[in-house]
Amino acid sequence: MLKRIIALTFALLLVSNLAAFSADLLQLVPDSTSFVFSVNLEKILKTEVVKRQVEESMAKQSPDQKKIYDEFVQKTGLNPLDHLKQIVVFASGQVDTKAGKPEAGVLINGIFDVAKILGAIKSDEKAAKDVSIEKFEGFDCIKAKKESEGMAVFLDGTTGVVGSNLALKGVTDIKKGTGKNITTNAAFGGLLKKVDTAASFWGVGLITNSLKEKAKSNPQSAPLAAVNAFFLSFNYETDLVFNFTGEIDKKENVEQVMTSLNGFLAMLKMVAGQTPEAAEILNMIKVSQDETSAKISLSVPKAKLDEAKKKMEERMKAAPQAVPQPAPQPGAEPKIEGK
Repeated sequence: MLKRIIALTFALLLVSNLAAFSADLLQLVPDSTSFVFSVNLEKILKTEVVKRQVEESMAKQSPDQKKIYDEFVQKTGLNPLDHLKQIVVFASGQVDTKAGKPEAGVLINGIFDVAKILGAIKSDEKAAKDVSIEKFEGFDCIKAKKESEGMAVFLDGTTGVVGSNLALKGVTDIKKGTGKNITTNAAFGGLLKKVDTAASFWGVGLITNSLKEKAKSNPQSAPLAAVNAFFLSFNYETDLVFNFTGEIDKKENVEQVMTSLNGFLAMLKMVAGQTPEAAEILNMIKVSQDETSAKISLSVPKAKLDEAKKKMEERMKAAPQAVPQPAPQPGAEPKIEGK
């Protein structure tokens, strides 16, 4: 039972969809980072739609599921819905040679009873097959036996970080005052001033030369190699609002980038064509440009979202249900039409 709880702990730390906000977590992102994405879990979980969906999902838990969740909270002192507040995902173009994967990590802000979490892991003999409790650069660490699976480090009772060794080394160096964070990067600093960091979800990125070369290798994406950086934000409190801006190297390349973006958008609309409600919302997307940037925006009023949801639910209810076919009996020959 506890092994499943430990597995859930890792899942929460690895994929998590009080004291700090994203601005504070950014102070811990290494200066070698190329991409940053922030998710304000506290804000998202407080929105009407998400809050209702979470409550309905929790109410539908089976007795076994509820027991597992309650045991997890009791043994670790961590209630994900109340204690996880903010996550910041960061990645760079560098590769962690030991793990054989890109340098990447996830910073998590919340409330952690570190001693209780580590105690829960130590008390399970089976967990020893998968992880070990160690110190990493002087900080408490949950380390996977397979180095390629990374590790989790607690910087204090409100901040944890999960990722590759190289990424975690960058974070712990900053924490100890011996490393530089992303705010010292002038190019990133400029992007952070342009993006809505108060949004439920936002991201910024500097396109690396390696990504540009990969884009050039595909005729369809080749024009996107002219994009040097991007920033985006997403909010869904009442209305749904999405904004994306791609900064282009020179104005001569703006038109070809716009053509490529419109092509991808047309493809997306074609795929969504079988769902009229989705297609209708996609048709609300606006693509625009200025001298050296391409922009994508979408604003959908809550009333429109509610209408689309209602239509989809009605159509699904009205759809004919597939009639289950009896399983073939052992030794029986399949029936062939016309014979």
